[in-house]
Amino acid sequence: MIKNILMYILVVSLGILVAQQKATGVGYGLTKDAAIEQAKRDAVEQGLGAYMTSTTTVTATSIEDNIYSKAQGFVKTFKVVKESKGPDGNFEITIEAEVTDMIDQVMADEAALQTLLNSVNRPRIIFLMKEENLIDNTATNFAETKLLATFYDRGFDVVDRQLVQALKGQADYTEALAGNVSAAAKIASQLGAEVIVIGTAKISSGGKFGPMFSGQADVNGKIVRTDTGEILAVVPSVNGKHPHISASTAGTMATNKAAEELGNNIITQLITKWSTQQSNFTKIYVVLQKADFMSYMTFESFLKAQTVSGIRNAYAKSLNDGVAEFEVEFEGKAQALAMGLAQTSPDGLSIKVTGLSGNRITAEVAQ
Repeated sequence: MIKNILMYILVVSLGILVAQQKATGVGYGLTKDAAIEQAKRDAVEQGLGAYMTSTTTVTATSIEDNIYSKAQGFVKTFKVVKESKGPDGNFEITIEAEVTDMIDQVMADEAALQTLLNSVNRPRIIFLMKEENLIDNTATNFAETKLLATFYDRGFDVVDRQLVQALKGQADYTEALAGNVSAAAKIASQLGAEVIVIGTAKISSGGKFGPMFSGQADVNGKIVRTDTGEILAVVPSVNGKHPHISASTAGTMATNKAAEELGNNIITQLITKWSTQQSNFTKIYVVLQKADFMSYMTFESFLKAQTVSGIRNAYAKSLNDGVAEFEVEFEGKAQALAMGLAQTSPDGLSIKVTGLSGNRITAEVAQ
């Protein structure tokens, strides 16, 4: 009982302490942007405490607890107060930042959300919703239109749906609409988008009650990062209901209601995921071409040795027909990792960076 009370007091006190604070962060990097990203992580650590270790001894019961808690912090705003470049070419950046652990603050603060979108390189988003209208038995796009508007109103970079519709009839478009992530990635790539929302919407009538019709809509969706295949958010089901004297209008309004809730749910998941990356790491995929088994193993060891500053961990995923794939947990943006790989190579192996798209780096073994 005493242990539980102490734990409760500790958690409540920590919550009050870390809700929002000012902090100074210092970062180093091969580029100014890389140094800023590290400084933001440092500010989160200083302001919220990336890790907290507390040893509490309860004499009455001789219980000793070691408590480890990882904060999920976010930099709402920041300004660079000091900048320098050392003889080694690395930048040193000092920032003053306002940090918070409250995701709802980011949701409600337009400037904070824009700061977050900038930190993830403002990915462009497209929407593909397969809609079945059982009321009018006609092709409609109410859910997709409302989703796009919801994201656009929040400041996300969205692709005009007319550009997406122009691809209608292509095999990839049809398969993507059916939920094929690989096909959806191809569609997104054609339009220069890094993120795609795919889902379904079903519009139906719940019957007539007096002079009113009950419109109902069931929608679902998932958002996928097309350059890596990573699923960023999933909403299995959202239901919307709305009455109206017109059955068609009731269905439309129910769909708008459900789609808006779906959009806000997805946005909340994205904000949580992306803000957490600021105090943790980003998953970056490295594709190494012209590789054989020895270069595959050598490059894996090189990544795991963390020779490039910012690498937290690395995993070898596959080697097929000379193409090796690796997943890297990196404290920063893909551009900073690409810069590090371009300037540093494993002993006996020359690596040339040939491409960079979102969180995906393409490189090859130089002959």
